[in-house]
Formats: sequence, C-alpha cells, structure tokens
Amino acid sequence: MSIVGNEIKRLGLMSMYEFLDKDPEENLPKLVDWLDSYIHPDVLKVQRQLFREIIEKKDSNWYQLLVSLWSDIDDDVRKTLFENLIINANALAAETAEKSRRKYDCNIPWVILITLDKEHGLDFDAWDDVIEQAKSLGTFAFVFQGHNLLANKEEMIALCNKHADCEFMVCTTGRYLDDDYARQILRVKNLIVALNVTGTDADRALDRPTEILRRFKLPYAALIQYDRGNQERFATGSFFDCLIEHGVKMAFFLSSMPVEGDHVWEKIQEFRKTKPIMSINFCKDRELIGGCVAGGRYFCAIDAKGNLQPCFFVHDSDSNVCTDTLLHGLQSPVFQRYHVDGEPECLAIK
Repeated sequence: MSIVGNEIKRLGLMSMYEFLDKDPEENLPKLVDWLDSYIHPDVLKVQRQLFREIIEKKDSNWYQLLVSLWSDIDDDVRKTLFENLIINANALAAETAEKSRRKYDCNIPWVILITLDKEHGLDFDAWDDVIEQAKSLGTFAFVFQGHNLLANKEEMIALCNKHADCEFMVCTTGRYLDDDYARQILRVKNLIVALNVTGTDADRALDRPTEILRRFKLPYAALIQYDRGNQERFATGSFFDCLIEHGVKMAFFLSSMPVEGDHVWEKIQEFRKTKPIMSINFCKDRELIGGCVAGGRYFCAIDAKGNLQPCFFVHDSDSNVCTDTLLHGLQSPVFQRYHVDGEPECLAIK
C-alpha cells in the first residue's frame, strides 16, 4: 500500500478509536466490524473471532476486563497502545510483513524477544539498528528480558523515544522501578512492564512496583515460567486472584511441558471463562495465538550475544545479528524448518 493509502487507513482507524473512546461500553460491539474493513481477512483471524465472541457478551469476565482499560489506564497511554498494536503492528504492518514474506521466502515475526545480560548490557546503537531492520520487514513489537533492565533507564527510554511507532515490553522484577521511572514511561507511552512472578513469598516484592504502576495508570503484565517441579505454585484459583488483586490484566505463562500433566494449562482454560484476566500459555494456546508461533511465524528470539533463535525454548542458531542482517537470519536453514504450510511440529514441548 502507498504512503498515502497507509495514512488514509491510519486516519480511519484513529477515527474509529475516537468513536470508541467516547462511549466504550456502547461502542465496543461495533469495533470488530470496523476492524474487518481495514485489516486483511487472514490477519489475526482466530483472535478477531474470539474478540467478537467476547464483546457480544457484556456480562462476561473478559468484557469487564476490556472496559477496565478505560478506568484503569491513562488516556494517552491507552490511545498509544491502540495506535501501536492495532494500527502499526497489525493493520499497517501486516501488508508489509506479507510482502516481505513473499519477496524473501521466509517468515516475518510479529514480535521479537531480545535477551540481555550483565556482560553485554543494553547497547542503544546495536539494538536500534536491529529494530530499524525489523520495522522495514514489518515487525513493530519488541520484548526485552535479561538482567534487570530497569537499571538501564536511559537506554530503554531512548529506544522508546526513537521508535515511538513501536510497542515495547520489558520483563523485570520491578526492583529498580520508582516514581521517576514511572513518569518516564508515562511520557513515552509505549513501554509495558512485565513483572516476573515466582509463586513464592518473593512475590510480596510485587506490592511496591504494582502500587507505583497502578498509581500512574500504566498497563503492566505478569510473566510466569514453570515446569513439573514448580507448577503447583501457579495451578490454583488463589494465585490467579492474587494477580488480579495486584491489578494484572495480562499474564504470560511459559512452559515446555506437554499438555498431559500440565495443571497450570488446565487452570488457565478453566479461569479464562470466569476471571477478568487474559492468560496466555505459549506452546499450547491455539485459541488465542493460533498454534505454534516459533521460527518467525509470529515470534523469534535474539540472545545476549546476538544469536537469532526460533523459539523461547529452542536455542538452535546458525546466524547472528551482530555479524549479519536480521533478514539473512530469518532465511537461514534453522528458520526455514518453520517456514512451511500448516503448523510445524513443535520442537519445544518435552
């Protein structure tokens, strides 16, 4: 689509948001029909159908969750979320990503996970270059994890400033979060904090960061990694209720356990029908994410040394963004294993 065409689409979608913003409870049911007229039918098809079902039931827990975005989230931050995730990362980027996919014969990820460590740190210039490459291909969502990234406030905020058209998430314990950092996040508007949750007494440390984030009306999520040894910490109604009491609206669960014997996955499916929190389980959640997302189908990862990896759990790599381009990495043999028709066999579930 031409630049003019994109701007017309952007203006149309933003006018839709302004209409929705005037009376969300009344106008939410009209949202999906409007989105259908601007987004290609194959983009987020499963998710849009699920969203349609949600907003048609005004007494549902998920409808309550959606409406709470207007009472609990800062107006400008919510508007930026809509613009970056719905418009930039989907309505506009989808066509760019599809063209890149056909032109280069490889998957183009919707989101890229970038892992940092104490040795390599957060190098603004290096990651700025990777983000620019990703945007040119059609990727506008990025997640940073690793050593406590909130200690690198200047670099993280600078990336958000430079790439105001992207949405960023930082995974952290929340240790370095304070009022000043919250003000900076409120100013840039495109950074979401994902708090690491352990399901132990250590989670009492969540009280302080969630109090700050809630007070500044900033969106935040929970990140939970589990396995056979610790899954019972999270497979309870009281754990989900604790997240909700802390104001968490979205929880990301990561596990390479098989479906059989995964009690957390069982609870996610059960509570999804009753509790006002969106819980997503990677590797298993076909209902929300449509199956395997690895290999750049929707997701890929870059480790602290720059190695491009197909999955959060599969650390194979034959390319490095520090010595080669992101595109060449997505075209590499490791990623071509996932560039197939239909859904590839999951290499992560053990």
